Amino acid sequence: MIAAALAFLVASAAALTPGTSPGDAGVAPGGGATPAAGGATDGCGTRPKPPLERLEPRIWDVRLEASLWAPASTQGSTSPLRLRDATVWFPVLEEGPWSAVDRRSVAPELWLDARRVPAPDASLSAGLPRCMSALRLRVGAMSGQSVRWSVAWRAQCWSSRVDEAAAAAATWPAEWPPETAPWLAPEPGIESGTEEMRAFVERVSEGKLRSVTPWIAAKELVRATVNHFNAVDNDGIQVENGFPRGITFSGAHAAMTRRTGSAHDLAAACTAVLRTAGIPSRLVLGVAEVPMSSGASKARLVTWCEMWLPGAGWAPFSPLRLRGGARGGLQLQRPWPSFGSWDGLNQFIPLCLGVTVPAPGASPAPYPAGYAWTASGTVEPWQATEAVTVQILSRGRGRGP
Repeated sequence: MIAAALAFLVASAAALTPGTSPGDAGVAPGGGATPAAGGATDGCGTRPKPPLERLEPRIWDVRLEASLWAPASTQGSTSPLRLRDATVWFPVLEEGPWSAVDRRSVAPELWLDARRVPAPDASLSAGLPRCMSALRLRVGAMSGQSVRWSVAWRAQCWSSRVDEAAAAAATWPAEWPPETAPWLAPEPGIESGTEEMRAFVERVSEGKLRSVTPWIAAKELVRATVNHFNAVDNDGIQVENGFPRGITFSGAHAAMTRRTGSAHDLAAACTAVLRTAGIPSRLVLGVAEVPMSSGASKARLVTWCEMWLPGAGWAPFSPLRLRGGARGGLQLQRPWPSFGSWDGLNQFIPLCLGVTVPAPGASPAPYPAGYAWTASGTVEPWQATEAVTVQILSRGRGRGP
C-alpha cells in the first residue's frame, strides 16, 4: 500500500511566472470576472449584519498544486507508481462571510508523468458537510513515475469592522440559529465538551458564564485560552528532510493538556473552548503572505477563528495575533486588534472550514493542507513522495460591500 507521506511546499506569489496568474491556464469562460459580493442566507456564507461590516475588498488569484512521484531506490533507479482509482478533493469555500469565490474561475489541471491531460475528469461538488464545496479530480488508474494535479481560482476577500459597544450589548439568544449547529459540536482536533474543557470554562467564568453577554464571555475565554499556552510555534509547519509537509496539528485537547502547541493548535483550542461554553465557533484554514526573518514574505498556511455574534453573523478573530497582548494588555471592555475589527483580513484567503475538506470516503494528510484524497496501489520501495505548493497573487481592489 502506498504510504501517505504528504509534503507541503509553500511558494510565494513571486514564484509565479511574470505576466501570468494561477488562473491563466485552463480557466473556464468568465474566469476573469470579479467574485460576486455575495448574499448567502445560510450559516456558511451569511453576509455580516450590523454591528459587523465588510470593507476594503481585495481580489486574489490562488493555485493549489500537488505532486506524487516514485521514489528512487538505493541503486538510483525508480519503481513506477501503480495507482487504482485515485481521486483528489480540493477544498473550495465558494462563499464565506468575508470571502467569495468565482466558481467560473475554478480550473483544474492534471499531468501524468510529463504529459498534460487535456480534459481531466473534474467536477465541483457542493453541499458537503461544514458548508464546504470541493473540486473532485479523478486521476483514475495510472502507472508511471509521477502524477501532478492542481486547481486555480479567483477569490475576493474583505476586511472586517465591528461596533464594539453594540457587539458587547448583544444578548444571549433563546436558541442559536439552526445553521450554527455544526459549529457547536465536537469534531476531530476540536474536542469540545470534554470534562477538562468544561472545567476550564467553569474556572475562567467563575460559574457565571451568562452573567455577561456572549461577546464579553468570548473575549474572556479566548484571553484565558491564549494565556494558558506557555509556548506557541508561530509558524506551525512540519518540515522533514527539507520538505514542509503541512501544518503541525495535534488538536485542542492535546495542546491544552500540554499547554503548548502550534499556532493552529491554539486556534483549535480557542474554538473548542467557545463551543464548550455554548458559543458557535469554527476554525478557518487559509493562506496569507507572512513576513519571514529575512525581511521577505512567503505564502504560508495560516489559521484563524470565527464566532457567531447574535443577530450579526460570523465575527473573525486571530488568537495568534492576540497572543502578544494577552497578558495584561487586553481589557474586556475595550476593542482588541484582530478580534471583530481586523484591518488586514482581506489579505487572508480562506481555503477550508476546518483543516481538511470533508469529502466522502477521503483520507486527510497526516499534516493537514486542506485537501484530501483516495487512492490504492503499490509502489516500491514502499514509499512514494508527495509535495504541495500554494501560490497567491494579488489582483488589486475588488468591488461590493
